Amino acid sequence: MPSPTFPSEATAQEPLTRGHKKRERTRRGLVDAALRLVARKEVGEIALLEVAAEAAVSNGTIYNYFRTRDEVLEAVGIAMASEFSDAISALSSDVHCGAQRLSIGVRMFVRRAAYDHQWANALLRIIHSDQAMRSRLADHVLGDLREGQRAGTFSYEDEGVALDMVVSCTTGAMRSVVEGRAAAEHDLLVAEMILKALGVTPARAKKIAGKPLP
Repeated sequence: MPSPTFPSEATAQEPLTRGHKKRERTRRGLVDAALRLVARKEVGEIALLEVAAEAAVSNGTIYNYFRTRDEVLEAVGIAMASEFSDAISALSSDVHCGAQRLSIGVRMFVRRAAYDHQWANALLRIIHSDQAMRSRLADHVLGDLREGQRAGTFSYEDEGVALDMVVSCTTGAMRSVVEGRAAAEHDLLVAEMILKALGVTPARAKKIAGKPLP
């Protein structure tokens, strides 16, 4: 699987003006400030003006970028998910099998949810939002799906449905972990079932899902 797709990234083909670059730096600074606050307190306790103070900008400035606290939390959740996904991608750079890379991503997201509930809850809050489904997180999943299909390991008709299935199963597993309903080796079992749903034979799915994590 694989930082968030901000508006500037969605229109990357157009050169950014100096004003746009400054605006993007300010927005990223606000998101970084919110991430620092998340590291110190519960996500639900964060207020807009706290983010402004942490970022050392005026109270009025933050309203030029985020209208509500939920918008800030959405940006924070996307940043958390995308940055973790980027880290997984870097760790898996020597793995050329799309199915194995997908399994690694699924398992590592589920395993992190087991020891970092706050991170998991922040991600679960936003994962099905429009921005999240266009983020680098989704890009990493799509890359693994396409590689698996090119190799003949995966078989699916609709890429969007395949993406929804992987994301929904993974986040469902994360929620089970956070709520204490997960089975033993939940990450491995979920990865194996996702692979089978994508057309991998049961024996091969079990073998791929059981490979050591990087």
